[in-house]
Amino acid sequence: MAGDMERALGALRDFTRRDILLRFYADRKPRSVEDVARESGVHRSVAFEHLERLVALGYLEVAHRRGLPGKPAKIYKLTGGPVQISHPMRRYDIVAESLARAFDELGDVGSHAVRRAGRNFGEAISLPGAKSPVAALEPMQEMGAEYDTDRTGIIHCTNCLFAEVCRRAPVICRFHAGIIEGLFLHTEMNVSVKALGFRDPYGCAYMLQENILPENILGRELEAQAQ
Repeated sequence: MAGDMERALGALRDFTRRDILLRFYADRKPRSVEDVARESGVHRSVAFEHLERLVALGYLEVAHRRGLPGKPAKIYKLTGGPVQISHPMRRYDIVAESLARAFDELGDVGSHAVRRAGRNFGEAISLPGAKSPVAALEPMQEMGAEYDTDRTGIIHCTNCLFAEVCRRAPVICRFHAGIIEGLFLHTEMNVSVKALGFRDPYGCAYMLQENILPENILGRELEAQAQ
């Protein structure tokens, strides 16, 4: 499953490549490099690179037809493998954005509800006993999300599953923060998560903050007094 997800993300992250692939699915018609370049409004060399990438990823296959003398032309067509697409189009993003805005209008009550919903989902898919942030985030990565973590405890979401909705309804960042927090609930890492906001075209950043238990607070006070 993870391998299939990586292939899909690699193929569709680039907008031009996604547009090219969707054109094949729209009418399932074989195309030459020139056809694709003309339809997509890109240079022939750019179209060729995208097509070859889609072939390498297994979405397209190459056939040949007679072109110039002694030089058959490459023709690209969809492979026979199954692909999940929605037709007619389903606009779940509209539902998500509308609900997010409604919760946002409720102020703190709505914000807490959104975060709690995320935390419940994160807990439901969590891996109990995960020893590191990378391991704890694995369930979301299996769904297609991508994260980079640094030594300061900041998690950069380099591919956010909710990016399109988050741009229009930032309250979704709190939902995502709740998910991350839920992923850590049954681990040895006692942390809370603070949303830092949208950082780049792919997603937000989050800060892991250590929760200080009462006994830890007492211990630190005693250490301070001893000094």
